[in-house]
Amino acid sequence: MKLAYMMTTPEAGTMPLCWGGDPPEHILSRVAEIGYEGIELQVRDPGEFDTAAFARMVREAGLVITAVSSGPVTAADGLFLTAADRGVRERAIERLTSVLRLAAEYRVHATIGGMRGFTKWAPDRATGLAWFRSAIERLLVSAEPIGAHIVLEPQNRYQTDFLNTIGETLAFIDELGAPPQLAIEGDLYHMALEEKSLIAALVTGRRSGRMNYIQIGDSNRLAPGWGSLNWVDILETLKAIGYDGWLAMEFTQKPDSETCARQAHDFLRPLLRRTS
Repeated sequence: MKLAYMMTTPEAGTMPLCWGGDPPEHILSRVAEIGYEGIELQVRDPGEFDTAAFARMVREAGLVITAVSSGPVTAADGLFLTAADRGVRERAIERLTSVLRLAAEYRVHATIGGMRGFTKWAPDRATGLAWFRSAIERLLVSAEPIGAHIVLEPQNRYQTDFLNTIGETLAFIDELGAPPQLAIEGDLYHMALEEKSLIAALVTGRRSGRMNYIQIGDSNRLAPGWGSLNWVDILETLKAIGYDGWLAMEFTQKPDSETCARQAHDFLRPLLRRTS
């Protein structure tokens, strides 16, 4: 398993759950010097920054891009796939289509988390789910010819009112006919809030063949080691189920990103060595 840190792209500004606000060159160099191998990107609008130049910057820092996430689209622009306003929903699909193109350019997947919104914004739950399903179907049509992949992130009930667990998200994918361009990721902070058993959910996700990415945050959404999750059990489980992909850091940047990045790396790296 390899470690990645999360940062905002130049047009996205700052976010509470990743490193942002500093010059990109500084963030990338510090992340690499601390010992991370990859960088996950939180993107607002790919049309507002030089994507090729940014990719070169990542390579020059000795890192690889691991994924493209869409969190800033909601935080900055308020675009949701289940918004009550149809125009907002359409703009959300358009923006996500541009994120998909960026992900294809970087040869990584694009994640949809909080951008799905809430079904309670619709006249009823069935309508909200239908809006979301239609959006995903349209995005899949755009993804297939460019080789892009969409990853759905189960999130806790305080951030969305559907697709809260691994099992629910897998069932949704099955209802769509299990398209190969659609996968899931596990976010340990969300999973700790929603799953009956975090360990069993990891096993279920891996056995499905669709869980290809893990995001990391402790029980209190601080850096690993500053909360109460049993990281030895988690990492041993991931090893036992044959997961050898990325562990991407996503947690509150307190007291500051430099301190958080070092804490997460220095806490997790020895545990990973013990499980190898």
